[in-house]
Parts: sequence; structure tokens; C-alpha cells
Amino acid sequence: MTHKEYKQLMDRVEPDSTFEERMVKSVMGQSNSNTGAGLIKKGNRNRMPIVTVALGGAFALGLVVVLMNSLGGQQPVNLAEPVQVSPSGTEQQNVEPSGSNEAVTIPAIELPKEDSGVQAKMIGLVVYQGQIYTQSRTTLSPETAKELLGDKLGRTRAGITEWSKEEDYTELASTIGEADIYAVNGYDPGFRIMSYTEIDGQVFAELYEHLNGITVASGEDLIGPLHMQGNVASVQWESYDSWNMGEGNKQTLEADESAVASFLDALYTAKPVAEEALADQDIYLAEGDVQRFVYITLEDGTTVQLRLFKNGGYVNYGMVPVLLQLDEASFSAFWEVMK
Repeated sequence: MTHKEYKQLMDRVEPDSTFEERMVKSVMGQSNSNTGAGLIKKGNRNRMPIVTVALGGAFALGLVVVLMNSLGGQQPVNLAEPVQVSPSGTEQQNVEPSGSNEAVTIPAIELPKEDSGVQAKMIGLVVYQGQIYTQSRTTLSPETAKELLGDKLGRTRAGITEWSKEEDYTELASTIGEADIYAVNGYDPGFRIMSYTEIDGQVFAELYEHLNGITVASGEDLIGPLHMQGNVASVQWESYDSWNMGEGNKQTLEADESAVASFLDALYTAKPVAEEALADQDIYLAEGDVQRFVYITLEDGTTVQLRLFKNGGYVNYGMVPVLLQLDEASFSAFWEVMK
């Protein structure tokens, strides 16, 4: 079985309908209530493909950071203040932003305390320069990875597991085993890094991004580092049903460049909305053709996946618990060109 076939097979693996809802709330540190009202009921929020990482000729399966009751209960977990890992291993408290009331903070990833009674399961995760980088929803081919390979930043160490303590999250600790880590040409290493391994001439590469412990005042704060504006090579889209079933029935967007440019302009200025504020609307459960996925391939060969919600005009990138709300006219115009 080829690497591509393996990834296609694993991409069809689905967790139970509430698993990733609980994961997202815990990973990104959204506020929780004792009643559990902050949890989105059921639904497939983000079907996360299980990622393969080359390790000594075998594949290490990455899991997703999940903080849940060790007995498997549904109540959300309340930990102490979110902790950012510094290079020295000391704790840094997350600080709420001042200024605009519309700004949304994505807290630093919360790490389980030794005595919290919490069990953690892990995804592709790398600690670099005191920050936690998690697997990106931007993909790239082996050929693109070679072209974008920047300076070597170090080599990860295995050892981060569901039983790891805060002190284990030291520089270049990871859940992906041992892999060389590189800068990505054209991107700030404070935002994006890449694992890169060659085995018998085959390239295995994954992007990792630092999208926690940041404040989003507009869409540009979240998706600006992706460098999409003025850099689009092609666009495809996929229905929710196709995505949910892992069918991969993508259609090329037959639209002029101005339609895509207008959409991106609106996305950069979009209003951030905390996902928990939309819990009562069940946007992930809405039936009919109200969700679509857009794949924007850039000139450098990377492909950005965005999830669109017709009800409300929201756009989501990756696993972050923030959605970007476009103005109605801009969102509707772009939705209509997806025929």
C-alpha cells in the first residue's frame, strides 16, 4: 500500500459523533461551565484525519489532544489557568486582551495537572521556542515540501503521551516520535514549522502551526499568516456530504479571479466569533446544503482548507474555536459561484 493510499484510508476513520466536539473545547481552552452548557451537542465538527509520521521505517499514529474525564464522563473539564510552556519549563499565565470587545482570545493549550484526574490523548504536537504547535489543516505534496524546506531547526524527541506532565513539554518534545523540524520558506517560524523525513526516497512531511495563546481582532489575525491574498493558483470546493463520507468529490471553482479576491478581502476583515457563543445555534448539525469546504491552492503549492457555514455566513480554519463572520453580501456572492 502506498503512502497516499494509506492516508486516504485513514482519512475515512471517524470518531464517535461527540468525540471531537469535546476535544476542541478542551484543547483550545474554551471556558466551561459546571453544567456542561458550553458543549456543542453531537455532530461532526471537524473530522480529523489520523496523521502518519515517518518514524524509523514505521508510521507513528498521531492522536488528538483531548482532555476528558478519566471515567469517560461527558462533563467538561475545568483546569487551572491556561499554561504556556516556556523554553525553561516555567509557567506563563495567559493574559486577556484589552481593547476591542469584539476581539477573541484563543487561550494557550491547557496541559493536564498530575493530580487533576484528567486523561489526555495526543495529536501531532511539537514544542518549539516555548510554544505548542499542532497539526495544520493546510496540506502540501512531497514535491512542495522539498521546495519549501527551510533551515533545520532541530530534531524532535519522542515521549509526549497521555501521561505526560507539564515538565515533559520541553523544547522539541513531541508526540510524533523523532523527526527533523524545519522552517518553511516564505512563512514565519513563529507561526508555522514543518516535520520532514525521507525514507527510501519517499518524503513524509507535515505542517504544524502555533494558533493558541493568540488574540483575534479580525480575520487577518487568524488567516493572514497563510498568505492567501494575491497568491491563489486554484480553488476547489466540496459538499458536506462528500467530505463527511470521505469521498473527496471536489469540484473546481469556475469563477473569475475577482470573485475569489473579493471573498478573501472579506475574510481578512471578517468579525471573529467565539465558537462557544454559537453553541445554541447548532450550526454543525444544520441539515441540507448549508456547509461546504473550500480548498485554496496557493502559488507555492500549499492547499488551505476552509469550512463555510451558510447560516450566519461563517468561515472556520483548522481546529481553532473561533469562526470568522463575513458580511452577508460578500459571503452570499461567493457561495453562489460554487455551482
